[in-house]
Amino acid sequence: MASSDGRYETVFRKIIHDQNAQRWRELETSLQPTVVVDGCPVPKGRFRGYLLGDHAGDEGEREVRIDAILVDTNTHSIAARLINRVTLGDSSEPFEYQEIVFAKFTDNLLSSWQTLRDEDGFRNREPSVASTPSSPPSPSSPSSPSSSDANQLPPSKTPAELDLFYRGYIKTINEKTMTQEFDRFCRPKLQHNGRELTIAEYIPLISDSQDAIEGLHFGIQEVFTDAITQQIGARLEFTGTPVKEWGGAKPNGESVVFHEHVMYQLEHGRISRVWSTIELDVYRSQMGTAAP
Repeated sequence: MASSDGRYETVFRKIIHDQNAQRWRELETSLQPTVVVDGCPVPKGRFRGYLLGDHAGDEGEREVRIDAILVDTNTHSIAARLINRVTLGDSSEPFEYQEIVFAKFTDNLLSSWQTLRDEDGFRNREPSVASTPSSPPSPSSPSSPSSSDANQLPPSKTPAELDLFYRGYIKTINEKTMTQEFDRFCRPKLQHNGRELTIAEYIPLISDSQDAIEGLHFGIQEVFTDAITQQIGARLEFTGTPVKEWGGAKPNGESVVFHEHVMYQLEHGRISRVWSTIELDVYRSQMGTAAP
């Protein structure tokens, strides 16, 4: 999925290209002197160490592919889903896992980088992960309208309308009115991390966590919108007190704070695809459970 603004996308793609080619001096020319990385200021000379210090370490081979990207021209930001293809030093078998990164730019140089990697995906070592289709549905696709219905389709949403739409979507989650209202926000069938679900199948992905975490609140920390591609990216903060086992951890009576990075594709005004990464290891740690 291409983005709608060449400047930031060009710089972002150059960063990923230089990372793959290990052209670290070239990569640093795309950075501000200090880059805020996951909330901490990092001198640009140490950004390389951060990129190499992920789950795979610096001994294996790694290739990063940009799978989906949106550009928010109002905030000079990019949201991107990356697919990491990794071969560890102790293995000859490559595997893939996803991450979702939010990058901000000042004077066309990277100034902020915040990412969430799929920790369970890394540990599962699947040979491949689902990818975003490179083109919209064809006219013969069941999700595409007939020509007679084309004039009745809702117009594309502006950045402000996308933001308002998303806040309404999250409001229905917090108010637990998903069963009554989700058909306003979601296509009858949608993709979640590569799985096709009906709305009735999608809702339990959310409601099960609400049952397990008392007072679970979805707090919007940041929203990114791209009117050309009709995409939304968001960083959510979850708060509440677990009362049932969830996410591979049993409750210990303590409250939790953890995050999700998520990207949405809208089709004809409603959500048709969701990519999501959640801080499950952070959640487990707060429950006193070690990562698997």
